[in-house]
Parts: sequence; C-alpha cells; structure tokens
Amino acid sequence: MDPEYYMTLQLTEKSDVYSFGVVMLELLTGRRPTERGKYVVREVKMALDRAKDLYNLRELLDPSIGLDTTLKGLDKFVDVALKCVQENGSDRPTMGEVVNEIENILQLAGLNPNADSASTSASYDDVSKGSAKHPYKNSKDSFEYSEGFPDPKVEPL
Repeated sequence: MDPEYYMTLQLTEKSDVYSFGVVMLELLTGRRPTERGKYVVREVKMALDRAKDLYNLRELLDPSIGLDTTLKGLDKFVDVALKCVQENGSDRPTMGEVVNEIENILQLAGLNPNADSASTSASYDDVSKGSAKHPYKNSKDSFEYSEGFPDPKVEPL
C-alpha cells in the first residue's frame, strides 16, 4: 500500500505508480507483496547491493527468470521498480516515465516494445497532458461495473 495513501487516505496517480512498482517486484521475486510476515519492498531494499552480481538479489529473485543466463536489463528493471516504490510520491516517476523506461529495457534486451502493444509511452503522455480521458477526473464513470451483479439468493444444493 502506498505509504502516502496510508497517511492521508488520498489516492493519487503516484499511488498507482507505487502499486505498479510492487507488481514489478512481485514479477522479479515470484512472491506476493506480503508473504510470511515479510514485505517484498522491504526485503528487496534491504538485500540490494548494486556493486554485487544481480544486485545481491539472487536469493530473492524468482529462479524461473533464468538466473544462469545473461539477464539484459535486469539492473534497469530493478532500478525502475525501486523508483516506483519510493516512500514520497514526489520522488516517484510518472507512469509515462515508467513506460518509457520499460520500452528502453525491452530495446536493450533486443525486443521491439511497440510490435504488438496497443499502448506506448505516448498514450500515457496524452493522459498526463489532459488530451485523453483520465481515470481520476470523471467520477461518474470511475467505478461503474459493466457486468450484471450475481443473484444474491443462494439456493441449497
């Protein structure tokens, strides 16, 4: 949970960035945000040593990502994730900046980030400049549920 939200009970765009950073750390570690009383953000921050191989995260990283291969961009991915989970929202990047970084990481890894993607950093930039619909600005549609609700009656078997 975004530390600023915890203190203010106000969701912001930077709250979303924090949550996305947690998801990035989940992908790296293969762990839930909190598991056995340990918080993935804290665990990664405590183990991190940029001077060591795999940023000293070998014990935390999900082995299915291929730790015995060359992981192009892993260091940059970790850096982006940790920027996203900064305690203060003002220290976090915008979502557009995060998308730019991920596109750069994909290019570094030899992949084309725009090949099959419907959204790019440009679409996030449009939202931040107000030229696209923003999820926090239209409260009427913000929480509409498109499906019908299930019947509240529970029938015995």
